[in-house]
Amino acid sequence: MITFYDLTRKSPHAPWSPNPFKTRLALNYKKLPYRTVNLEYPELESEFKKIGIPPSSTWADGRPLYSSPSIFDDSTNTGVSDSYKIAQYLDKTYPDTPKLFPPGTEALQAAFYAQYNPLIFGAIFQMLLPGVVRILNPPSVEYFNRTRAEIFGKPPAELEPKGQDRVEAWTKVEAAYDKLYGWLSESTGPYFMGDTITFVDLTVAGMIYGMEVIFGKDSKEFRDLMTWNNGRWAEFRKSLEQYA
Repeated sequence: MITFYDLTRKSPHAPWSPNPFKTRLALNYKKLPYRTVNLEYPELESEFKKIGIPPSSTWADGRPLYSSPSIFDDSTNTGVSDSYKIAQYLDKTYPDTPKLFPPGTEALQAAFYAQYNPLIFGAIFQMLLPGVVRILNPPSVEYFNRTRAEIFGKPPAELEPKGQDRVEAWTKVEAAYDKLYGWLSESTGPYFMGDTITFVDLTVAGMIYGMEVIFGKDSKEFRDLMTWNNGRWAEFRKSLEQYA
């Protein structure tokens, strides 16, 4: 059995974080049985050290960074962190399930992934991170504020643009999705690699589902996203909903 470590939030609990969404989508797409354990941010390091899940990367000062998503697979006694590495592990360990990296797409997906994060997260983080704080429980709020201040130089609340600055920032998010739509439009199918769902599709979907929870389904931001590019992102979201 695979244990999938997700992040908790204020009640009522529901999946909310874009990165864990990628792994949840991957596990469901592959139809692999798993159980979910929801943790607060400060619980990640102690829990993962205890069961043998490695850090996903390091902080700027070299300290190990433990993050969600992470999994522990009892069948191989293996812990894996980082959504990209998890997807690679699942393809290798369960070769009879649908491939997230079909042969011949590995390099292209790696290049896409390297460009996607700066494009979308780089445009939206100033508005997304304050929204995260609003749905977290107190132990995670302290951790999230402190660690994001280390990364960005100020806590999320001070990053959030207001008034006209927010309008202009949101215009940049729309421009980023316009560029992403341009990439998708070059495909011969509904997904970035054609008719086949791949990891990059789950990456894009993970952010869409995350925005839906963080901003709110009825928020202006999410309603805007669902209308951009002639409703293409609403279609994209709907096509992957069965795996979310």
